[in-house]
Parts: sequence; structure tokens; C-alpha cells
Amino acid sequence: MFDIDGVILMLQQNPQWIAWVLFIAAFIESFAIIGIFVPGVVLIAIASGMAASAEIHIIQVLIITFLGSCIADISSYAIGRKLSRKIDRVWPFISHPDWLLKGKEFFKSYGILGVFIGRFIGPIRPVMPITAGSMRMNAKHFIGIDLLSGMIWAPLYTFPAYFAGKIVSENISNLPLISGLLLVAILVIVILTKYYKK
Repeated sequence: MFDIDGVILMLQQNPQWIAWVLFIAAFIESFAIIGIFVPGVVLIAIASGMAASAEIHIIQVLIITFLGSCIADISSYAIGRKLSRKIDRVWPFISHPDWLLKGKEFFKSYGILGVFIGRFIGPIRPVMPITAGSMRMNAKHFIGIDLLSGMIWAPLYTFPAYFAGKIVSENISNLPLISGLLLVAILVIVILTKYYKK
């Protein structure tokens, strides 16, 4: 089970790791298949909130998240392109062919626009880059769309927790109420993530 309290405690004791955790979380959330199993979105929320209380500027948070997610997407695309026709015979697609099938159907239906839209849809996000690569999408087109969508994706995933963390750090007198609200927000994120990844 994912230990949210453990991550928060670790970052409180080691604030110098917040940027690294944020990068790794964005990478995990976006990298082929891993994002299905590991709650990267929760890690991003935690690290973003902690970044605000550690006075890491929002621009730095955006750049770190953007880079982590885009490096993961482009790496996934490269893996898909390398495996190409053999992709349905490797793990985890050999055990879950429906994942790849859904990605291919989505790509065929929406093309380049599907790569852009797919980044914002939970079950599609981790398979879209590897699918686009396996279907030999033009590399320049993929990278261009990925960088553009990343500029929107990064703020969507970091702003809510970052500004909530800012409120907490600036309103310490209301800490019990604000902590409760943050806990509810994190629980909602976890529940939605599990629902959309089914």
C-alpha cells in the first residue's frame, strides 16, 4: 500500500528532496504503463504542496514537472518505436492486450489530436506515447504535441496542491482546519485516480 504519511514525513525531514520527488512523480505518472500501477498523481500533489511550504517558486515546480513528464513521454514513444511490431508480445501487453488495443483505437480515431487529448485522460495517458511510437507516428509531430500538451498538463497537476500548500504555510493559526481540507483533497485525488484507471 502507498504510504502517503511516510512520503510527507520524509519530505518534511528532507526538504532538499522535494524537487527530485516532484520530477520522479511526474516521470512515473507519464511513463509507459508504470503510471497505471503507481499513484504518480498523488506524489505530484504532495510534492507540489510541500514545495510551496519550502518556498520553491511555482515556476521551478512547473519546469520540474514539465520536464519529468515530457522525458517520460518521449522515452515511452522511443520504446514503442523500437519495439514497433513486437510490442504486443512483450510485458505487460502480452498479459493485457486490451490496454494496447484501446490505445491503438484511440490513436486511430483521433490521430495527432489523440496524443494531445490522451495526456489528460487517466487510462489512456500511460499507453498513448508508447502506442504512438509503435504506430510509427512522426517523431517531430509527437514531440511538438507532447511539449505543447505538457505546458498545460503541468499547471493542471501542480497548481491546486501548490497554492493549497501556500495557504497552509501562510495561515499556520488555522492549521487543523487547513490540514483537514488538504487531507480531504488528497483522498479525493486518490479515489478519482483509482476510478479512472479501472
